[in-house]
Amino acid sequence: MLAQLTGFEIFQGSFTLVSVIMSTILGFFIALKYLKYKKIELFLVGATWILLASPYWSDAIQFITITFFGLSIDPPLYFFLANAFIAPIHMTWSYAFTNFLFKKQQKKIMLFFGIEALLFEIAFLTVFFVNPYLIGSQRSAFVVEWALWIQIYLLFSIVLFLVTGFLFTRSSLKAEDSEIKLKGKFLLSAFLTFTIGTIIDVVGAESPTEITIFLARTFVIISSICFYIGFTLPRFIKELFIK
Repeated sequence: MLAQLTGFEIFQGSFTLVSVIMSTILGFFIALKYLKYKKIELFLVGATWILLASPYWSDAIQFITITFFGLSIDPPLYFFLANAFIAPIHMTWSYAFTNFLFKKQQKKIMLFFGIEALLFEIAFLTVFFVNPYLIGSQRSAFVVEWALWIQIYLLFSIVLFLVTGFLFTRSSLKAEDSEIKLKGKFLLSAFLTFTIGTIIDVVGAESPTEITIFLARTFVIISSICFYIGFTLPRFIKELFIK
């Protein structure tokens, strides 16, 4: 079945699948910390990280279906998987973020992100059911030319995650506690590497190369590891960096 894919597409699909699996597993482990600490923020942060991989779900599933069944998923389903879960990320992350930093302003901030996320989701689902090909145009197994309004919302999401990430890590980096400061350093690395990887992906989406795919997926994988460490700080990491 792999014969249906070019060498480059095998590289792209397999690398994307590894990235999605790693992000999902690490996000799941963060969410599980809720059972131990009973902090809803940890569950939401884990859910956020799992959903942040959702734009890659379509490529990962596409690679699996072609490899094992010789079938490509329908373009509308591909478009849905890649975009339907972006708006919910704004909700899970903004609630967790405001719980940590802006508890007093939480209702106003949540109202803003709730409205914009709802408007996008309504627009997306309306277009999806009326004419899904207004969302994007599939050029090959893993290459889609997204509509301008989808690209704008993706860029808005990247900026949102980066800015709130900086605000979140700034307070941690200023802390006197060495553990909190170390967590802040890893989280800052996570936000930066994820943003860089995502930007590379967005810019090179219509004409990806081995270099852009390698860099984009590598940055996302590194960001997943840093994000996990930043929120859980495993003992061996603490012992390694804190003397």
